[in-house]
Amino acid sequence: MLVLMSQGDTSESQLDHDADHLPEGDERYLLRNKRQIRGLLRQLRDQRAVVTMHVAGRDMAVPTAVLDVDEDDDCLILDGSHNETSNRAIEDAKYLLCYAQLERVNVRFRLEKAVRIERDVHVAFHADLPEAMYHMQRRESYRLETPITDSPVCTIRQDEAQGGNLNLQLRVIDISSGGLAVSLTAGMPLLEPQRTYRDCTLQLPDAAPIALPLTVCSQHKQTLPNGSEGFRVGMQFSDLPRGADESIQRYIFRVDRQRNARKSGVF
Repeated sequence: MLVLMSQGDTSESQLDHDADHLPEGDERYLLRNKRQIRGLLRQLRDQRAVVTMHVAGRDMAVPTAVLDVDEDDDCLILDGSHNETSNRAIEDAKYLLCYAQLERVNVRFRLEKAVRIERDVHVAFHADLPEAMYHMQRRESYRLETPITDSPVCTIRQDEAQGGNLNLQLRVIDISSGGLAVSLTAGMPLLEPQRTYRDCTLQLPDAAPIALPLTVCSQHKQTLPNGSEGFRVGMQFSDLPRGADESIQRYIFRVDRQRNARKSGVF
């Protein structure tokens, strides 16, 4: 039986927005296959992961755990709280927003209704399987800050027919399997949010250039090390060509390995 978690200042409406309206590109991590959903829930059960339930309409967070996953009835059993007020709030809620981690990878899902039951003389809750689960894979979520002396270079081009001449050669400041970020300095033209720039090239050190489309996902003002202002632009890989993912992973692994070796004094 789990204890009540301290209530935070996160509003229910914001939590609802986070769960139901994922950021641009996050559809890649939304699982709808029931077999995969059952598998993730079983992992939460087997690892005894703490699942934080946010009660709809209440500024209340209650820790729970997955006790069982019933494949025949497509349902799961969640632990109740020793606090009766929390149990009543869960029972009365129209829906519950659930957050957990599996090996430091975020998992979240929504339960439409939880029915109070008794299990081994303790309060528990029965709920239908979620229709979908958000699960960001570890390799996608790991983002490498690139070294200044060994950085990839991203070239973004656009001609008049595509909306105006553009030919930017930018240092990649961080990179993952899912995308990259570049830095725009003062005087450079800003990129259009949510636009896909189709004529781009990613040049990794010691590798062949990769031609690919890039979609602008975010653009934030930042202060550069020299004190001037610029913009950090996050871009998503829209359609990587064959072999590109492996090349990016090799670069990330090599830089990471070299950094770890320096920290351990190997060189």
